[in-house]
Amino acid sequence: MRRSALGVADQVVSSGSNYLTAFLASLVLVPVDFGAFVLAYAVVTVLLAGTRAVVGEPLLAHLPTTDPSRRRRLGASALSLALVLGVASALVCAAGGAWFTALLVFAGWMPAALVADAARYVLLARRDTGRALVVDTVWVVVQLAVLGGVLAWGSWSIGWLAAAWGLGAVAAVVAFVVVAPERFGAPRVWWAESRYLSGWFTATSVLGQVQIYLVLLLAGAVLLAVDTAGLRAVQLMVFQPAITLMAALLVLLVPPMAACSAAGDLVGLRRARGTALKAMALIGVLALLAIPLRDVLLSTFFPRYTDYAVLVVPIALQTAIGALTVPFQAQIRGFRQGRALFAQQLVQAGSLLGCAGIGLALGGVVGLAWGMTVATVIALVAIVARALRLERPVVGTSVVAA
Repeated sequence: MRRSALGVADQVVSSGSNYLTAFLASLVLVPVDFGAFVLAYAVVTVLLAGTRAVVGEPLLAHLPTTDPSRRRRLGASALSLALVLGVASALVCAAGGAWFTALLVFAGWMPAALVADAARYVLLARRDTGRALVVDTVWVVVQLAVLGGVLAWGSWSIGWLAAAWGLGAVAAVVAFVVVAPERFGAPRVWWAESRYLSGWFTATSVLGQVQIYLVLLLAGAVLLAVDTAGLRAVQLMVFQPAITLMAALLVLLVPPMAACSAAGDLVGLRRARGTALKAMALIGVLALLAIPLRDVLLSTFFPRYTDYAVLVVPIALQTAIGALTVPFQAQIRGFRQGRALFAQQLVQAGSLLGCAGIGLALGGVVGLAWGMTVATVIALVAIVARALRLERPVVGTSVVAA
């Protein structure tokens, strides 16, 4: 219980460093600079997600299945691969800066940011949630300290926001070196060991990012700007807090499910899934509480969008249903079935775009919201069927070490 609580706290703190940067940018930058920041930060987010798919997510699924004597060497190798990808990401940002100058301010911070993120996943794969929380807390504290200095003595700019984020990442890497035993190793070791997962995980991550942007693009192309803003406001109020907890529990669930799968412990795996379903159901109930409280919540947090209270019902339902998919997502990842995970993402993307498009055509922004809810039901049915179908042949299958 204590380990799980620390893991949830770590996810909240980790997400907070990214949300803080984006939220503060919306408050302190003039519209032109904020628009440039949004585009640059989107590129940074994609690069971070790509590295996480190659290094972080495979760590959660694969490291718990390996012999304990090899885990430190593999963790060190994963950190080195993250550093290599961080340098490559810095070069991408620097090259992109020739056309889009806002990217340049992020380039120098990319290696530290990607290594810090990988370090967090090394610790979570070892189920060392306490040290992971320490590393991420250092990141946020340093970031806040720099932002406080800018508030007191400087002037706001994209460069200072990026510097606060980047210096936090540098401090997180230093904290990891102090509190954890892993050091850097040969990157090819982790790549050879994990490539059976990383390709599928990367494709899944890219598709997940693309489907979000396509839905937003579809909404922006058809709806009035105020309708799109109203939809986003309700999502931020209802869906965003829940998705942070869902992501935290997904990260926590994958390592024990991977260990159970590798050991052939079907009883333990089902027990973990059942416990997770109860936790997800609780998150769903909390999301549904937004329905009777919708007028109060919107008046308090988004008073300009009180006319969009009608969207709270479908978005709360979508959130509650989506929460139930998390244990089965963790199970597929724990089974180390990258191809099945990507197939499930294809189902989700296809149903989301199809149902959202039909709903938008039939009922505008309200129809779009209900369409996404129907798509989530389809995704839940598909992922449950996929997880149960994979269960028997995969449990107890040995992992071939490279």
